[in-house]
Amino acid sequence: PQRGQVVQVKRNSNQRKMDISKCIYTYRGLIYMFLSAIGQAFGALFVKFASAAGMRCFQILFFRGVGMWFGNMLILRQRGVWVKHWWGRGGEHSLWLFLRGLFGFLSLGCKYWSVIHLYLADAVSLRFSVHIFSGIFACLLLGESWLIGEAVSAVVGFIGILMVVQPAWLSIFGFPAKVGPSYPFIDITIALLCPVFNAIGYVAIRKLKRIRASTDPFVIINWLGMILCLASLPLQRIIEGPLEIPANLDAWFWLIMLTLTTYMSQVFVTWGLQLERAGPATTVTLIGVPMTMILQVVFLHKKEPLTLISGLGALVICTSVGFVAVGKPRKGEPLADTRKEEALYDALTEKLDEEGQHTSRCSRLL
Repeated sequence: PQRGQVVQVKRNSNQRKMDISKCIYTYRGLIYMFLSAIGQAFGALFVKFASAAGMRCFQILFFRGVGMWFGNMLILRQRGVWVKHWWGRGGEHSLWLFLRGLFGFLSLGCKYWSVIHLYLADAVSLRFSVHIFSGIFACLLLGESWLIGEAVSAVVGFIGILMVVQPAWLSIFGFPAKVGPSYPFIDITIALLCPVFNAIGYVAIRKLKRIRASTDPFVIINWLGMILCLASLPLQRIIEGPLEIPANLDAWFWLIMLTLTTYMSQVFVTWGLQLERAGPATTVTLIGVPMTMILQVVFLHKKEPLTLISGLGALVICTSVGFVAVGKPRKGEPLADTRKEEALYDALTEKLDEEGQHTSRCSRLL
């Protein structure tokens, strides 16, 4: 009997491990988006520090793009991806890779500008409205479903953001503002454009998944790094003057920390959006708002006590994120990981295309 009890305990333990693994596998896309939000929160903080060390918006973007692009190319070589596949596989595939890089660059430019010129709380509250635009664009452009519960969750989450940060622009509607002076119209406009551009970039990742299921996430990131380098340099020259190499170690340290943190954030967000629909995936990133507020209080020394309404707002945000996870549709048990099979299918398809082109050339010669 004792031996039988031991065997039963082991079986129960193994079953619990299997249940945990199955749960992680089912929600792995949302987990990736959660990790991405944490990385974005630290990235915004590092932008503040880099700016305080004397760096400007497009200067930060350029040096971050250089580190991101060359580091990503080394990873692509390490993964054995053919160089000709770095630029896409077909016209439509390359077009959407370019669009992802372009709108990603525009979003980051607006984000860094707003973080530098606005209070961190105000910039973050506007930046994290991306989940609303992502759900709408994915529904209109890709035909993805945006369930009523997810729409309500997105709106509730944004209300939670406003409760947490209480940005200054709410005073326009008669609400008391907790932080922030009156901002120039151009700064507010740029901050509002950030989530729009970001949402289009996220939809592009979903589109790439549909065009080619086995699209390597590091190929997507490669285009973003390339466009960051090529586009930020002329804009830096026009808006901020000649490019200057950072002269102090503090600027280099925060620039390196920013590059590493945001690179991992890009990897996680690409993985997450390849697995989840844009609406619920981007709603999970709302968790970055209370995280950013904690970083602001701890590191930026704003000396703002966490009021009751701020705590309730963080609770509302977490509730909206939990609602997305609980409401995640399940169509049977999770399927096995098919990435290897998809890669094999793409390789066979490419081989058949090459043989078809070879046959066509031979026919013309004959």
